Amino acid sequence: MSGLFEHLDRLDLDGHLRRWSAPDVGRVDGEVNQWIAAVQAFTLHLQEDPARLSDDQLRGVGVAWPALMAAAERSTGPQGDEWLMRDLWLRALLLEKVGPRPNVPLLDPQPLLGRALDALPMSREEAAELAPRWRELERGQILSLRMAKRLLAFIRAVAPHVRDHSRWAEQEAWQQLAGHLP
Repeated sequence: MSGLFEHLDRLDLDGHLRRWSAPDVGRVDGEVNQWIAAVQAFTLHLQEDPARLSDDQLRGVGVAWPALMAAAERSTGPQGDEWLMRDLWLRALLLEKVGPRPNVPLLDPQPLLGRALDALPMSREEAAELAPRWRELERGQILSLRMAKRLLAFIRAVAPHVRDHSRWAEQEAWQQLAGHLP
């Protein structure tokens, strides 16, 4: 698809939905900055007033958004979990503004808690051991603790929607540690 990254600022929401839902999006290569621009242009439309979006539009976003995230990661690699975090935070924003909708998979909060817990870069026990002495750690360990803190902030944002999740106790245990992370 030539021109995939052209005129991103001219697209309306439906234009983004069509562009990122195209079957060959997953095979496109691009630079990190091109993918970030595409993600930002798309999310701009979604953040304006998500409550105005119909269920059909949200279902369309539920197809286009994951395709865009998958294509970006395939093309550029995980970029320090950049794509994961952008995905989680957009979904958290939509949940906050629109609320869960049973007929819109994009707004199902249940899988989000599991994804965030699965993405934690270390065990809770390891994080509890390392957190008090984080200033003495190697850079990679500090970054892992920071990633855990970012994921826990996301989990707090979706927590009102997932209290009946099978992994609720696990997230509560992690939240007790969150204030001690750098």
